[in-house]
Amino acid sequence: MKDPVDFLEMLINVTLTLVIPNFLMLPNFLIVGAQKCGTTSLHEYLRQHPQIYLPDGKETKFFVDDERYKKGILWYEKEHFGAVRNEKAIGEIDPDYMYFEQALERMAVDLDLRSTKLIFVLRNPVDRAFSHYLMTVRRGIETLSFEEAIRVERERITKNYYSNMHFSYSSRGFYLQQIQRCLIYTGKTNMLFILSEDLKKNTMDVLTTCYNFLDVDEGVVPANIGVQHHMAKVPRSKELLQLILRETFAKKLFRFILPSGVLRKKLRAKMLELNEVKAQGIVLQDDIREVLSNKYSEDNAQLSKFIERDLSHWNYCQSEAQDNAG
Repeated sequence: MKDPVDFLEMLINVTLTLVIPNFLMLPNFLIVGAQKCGTTSLHEYLRQHPQIYLPDGKETKFFVDDERYKKGILWYEKEHFGAVRNEKAIGEIDPDYMYFEQALERMAVDLDLRSTKLIFVLRNPVDRAFSHYLMTVRRGIETLSFEEAIRVERERITKNYYSNMHFSYSSRGFYLQQIQRCLIYTGKTNMLFILSEDLKKNTMDVLTTCYNFLDVDEGVVPANIGVQHHMAKVPRSKELLQLILRETFAKKLFRFILPSGVLRKKLRAKMLELNEVKAQGIVLQDDIREVLSNKYSEDNAQLSKFIERDLSHWNYCQSEAQDNAG
């Protein structure tokens, strides 16, 4: 017979896993990616619907960040869904959930994925990769050229979670294998696939599709349709950027004076915004685009069949406008 203490602990954990989620206000839909495909715009649109609840802050990182996940599902619910009232569709948007395998594994433990709706926003993977690169440059994290970063990507992303998070430019573009992992836990009928170009050009049509998928009133028109989010930018001053990002005594003191993480995050974002200028001179070279397009061609063809959309235009070696979709 097992030690009584160990047995009791096991019993408690099983009970928490099976029973507590039924009483918590947890997401019944997730927009899981992909990164740099327009999820920020979709977040801003959907959160204006009175029947849809989304946390103020996009990307909680709960299911991918080890330290946050250790805080438990009760913390997650209280921290991000404590303001839920009578909204019908309760969701979260985090594009890392699609890419990181442990996110899906953890969600399968804490959420009922069989009844959770999943939305995927997909973009030409070559443009997505370059947009991701520009974002990492803007944040002062990337110092390599795009060509060199792609060349050493495999070596970098296997180092640790941080490197995989920031330097996975081309790896994140193999969408189908990421989608197929979700099929282990839920069916295709619980999935909605959106193309970023449709979200940009036919915004209201895409939102209506989302509303119907989430079973909410389709007559709501967001006030901010057409507002562009996350334009491609680079740091005005790299020195100021590092000062904002670097851990200092002044920042530790500021955390003590302003304990609210939400307010600190907003202030930090504003400071970073003031230090940004439109990206000029950083362009995706045609030869690199051709290499990446060829790399993705087979996956794109299989994805096209799976989502039943023509994606042949993704294989052309031509660039979309640098809208840097978020």
